[in-house]
Amino acid sequence: MNSHLHVAASAGFFEAVVAQTVDFLKLSWPEDLAALSFRILDSPVSNQDVASVPRYSVNRKLFQITIFRIPIERLTHHRRTDRLDERFHIEQFVFQAVAELLDKDPGDLIPENFRR
Repeated sequence: MNSHLHVAASAGFFEAVVAQTVDFLKLSWPEDLAALSFRILDSPVSNQDVASVPRYSVNRKLFQITIFRIPIERLTHHRRTDRLDERFHIEQFVFQAVAELLDKDPGDLIPENFRR
């Protein structure tokens, strides 16, 4: 597989996981998140060092979250993962972004029927 195809497949998987996670949260919190919009960008515009590159941003005025693909995929992992682990990793940042937008703890966004 050439690297261009791998990147496209990876970006497609990433976008699908973000969209599915946002849909899940909107269904779980319909009143709180009805107006939520999201976007995915490859990376933020930043002159910061690698350790401080944001993985997402929150815009309360627009009620929007922006998820940054490259920092999540490349700067946060310390090992190779399988697809399920990758999904959980991406979902974690979507939950964090939405929680910040709503001024909640990310764990509070998990519906009761999914808690153990």
